Amino acid sequence: MGSKRRSDRGQLEQKLLILVTLGLVAFGLVMVFSATSASATLGEGDPMKFLVKQGLYAVAGLVLLAVLTRVDYHALRPLAPLLLVGSFVACAAVLVVGPAINGAHRWFVLGPVSLQPAEVAKLTVGIWVCAVLARRPAPRSMAELMKPVGFVVCAFGAIIVIEPDLGTTITLFLMVAGILLVSGIPLRLFALAGSFAVGAGLLAIWMEPYRRERVFSFLDPWQDAEGAGFQNVQAIIGMGSGGVTGEGLGQGIQKVNFLPEAHTDMIFAVVGEELGLVGSAVVIAGFAVFAWAGF
Repeated sequence: MGSKRRSDRGQLEQKLLILVTLGLVAFGLVMVFSATSASATLGEGDPMKFLVKQGLYAVAGLVLLAVLTRVDYHALRPLAPLLLVGSFVACAAVLVVGPAINGAHRWFVLGPVSLQPAEVAKLTVGIWVCAVLARRPAPRSMAELMKPVGFVVCAFGAIIVIEPDLGTTITLFLMVAGILLVSGIPLRLFALAGSFAVGAGLLAIWMEPYRRERVFSFLDPWQDAEGAGFQNVQAIIGMGSGGVTGEGLGQGIQKVNFLPEAHTDMIFAVVGEELGLVGSAVVIAGFAVFAWAGF
């Protein structure tokens, strides 16, 4: 009886993961179109430009989803070292041959398609760490943690920071931390390793003036509202303008003339302005359900 309940719960969680994923993808396409249609019309003469591009990525992702749900994930274990090496080479190569975009070498660009190796690395590192920990007990000391998981993850973190892309590095470390926690690592060792990682992250922020500027502008964007804090201030204005129910889908004005990167980093500000507290809460709830079901 207990095993049947666990099986039923597992099927429910799988269905929730799929439904929430599809819902968030569809919602994301709608908001990307809302955030870009005006600017794309003015700049490119084609209001559908960004929607079509995002839609192609969504279709590709859904095809991969459909294929991989029919593949036994254990088949990835023997491929893990090859995937790891390939993604590390790609992360190194992008520093040399990748074009500089906004001062960073993060993407391979092939015509209208761009690929960020660091995003692939997050997936391959996760697969490899799981493959390693599946063959041995959870690390019990810092030496066991560092060999080989710690060294490999730190190597990836270092090369991604050089691009520079501290945000993806932090995401990578958080992902590995989650895997280690589930694997049964002692909490004392987890806290110690986490302290080192946080210290390294703070050092990386302090060593780069633009990162320090971003942190300080995040803490007090109004101090330089027309400079370093401009994007944060405009996002706050957009969120506040939405109130409880929002200005209405497609009716926001921040995205047109005021909010830089409205369809990427600041898409949630567009959600807040157009759909208000209600729409924002629904999005957060969707990610919360995704996290619960995935865990």
